[in-house]
Amino acid sequence: MLNRLTLYRSALPPPEPDGYGDFYVVSGAFGAVSVTAATARDIERQLDRAEPTRWLVFRDRSGSRVRVRARDVRCVCESTAAQRAFDRRMERARAREEQSDRRAWEDD
Repeated sequence: MLNRLTLYRSALPPPEPDGYGDFYVVSGAFGAVSVTAATARDIERQLDRAEPTRWLVFRDRSGSRVRVRARDVRCVCESTAAQRAFDRRMERARAREEQSDRRAWEDD
C-alpha cells in the first residue's frame, strides 16, 4: 500500500509557489521579461562593458531562451514581493484619497 502511495505522490506536479517571489524585470522595445537576480546581474555586466555586446542571450524565469539587442534594453528593474505590496498599498491609498475628493454628482 505504501508503495502505491509513494508512486502516486511522485506523479503529482510540484506545488505552486505562494507568490511570485522576488525577481527582476528587463524591459525595452521588445516588451518586458522577468528574470532571476543572477541573470539580471549578468545582463547588467554585459551592458556596462566598455564595448557592450550587440545581442543579449539569456533565460527568463520560466526557462525560455530570450535574445534581444542590447541597445533595445531600456530598464533592468528589481521587483520584490515587499515592493509590490507597498505599491498596492499606495495605490489603494491614492484611490481612497481620490474618492474623498469627488463631489456627489461626479460618481460614476
